[in-house]
Amino acid sequence: MTIRTLLCTVVVLAITGCGSDASKGWTIGTTYETSIKTVAVPVVQNNTFDREVGYLLTKALIQQIETRTPWRVADETVADTLLEVMITKVDMRALSNSRLTKLDQEMALEITTNWTWERLNDNSTITGWDGMGTNGLFFPSNPLGERIELGRLQAVDLMAQAIVDRMAKAW
Repeated sequence: MTIRTLLCTVVVLAITGCGSDASKGWTIGTTYETSIKTVAVPVVQNNTFDREVGYLLTKALIQQIETRTPWRVADETVADTLLEVMITKVDMRALSNSRLTKLDQEMALEITTNWTWERLNDNSTITGWDGMGTNGLFFPSNPLGERIELGRLQAVDLMAQAIVDRMAKAW
């Protein structure tokens, strides 16, 4: 078999092996819904005492949507869809203690949210998740002495990534 014949066979198999419907296997094109152009992201509701985390999550969601998806963030009056997020719990727990001082060495900041993504033209729910949680790790004890903000930012970024990933998987 010549190299030219082998190359043509590989190209034909690659083209016919891919389809336009992602539910049937490999696909050529985007995995995002093309009928949706805009997403409205109101300020995240926060039912906890950690006041800052709602604004941080709103900013992270907008950044994730605009950098990782073909959708753009728009005002609710002109958007195709609405992403509503509510923070239900922010909690910290110790993961390890120092042998010498018995102080918390490694901490996890946990964020739990409920969210829904719906079409605004017919109020149908596209996807959602109640009780989605993420953790941000930080080391408050010496020698690192990391601040709680490091764990908060990590948990917020992971939450925004998880929500946008789930939005993409809805198709």
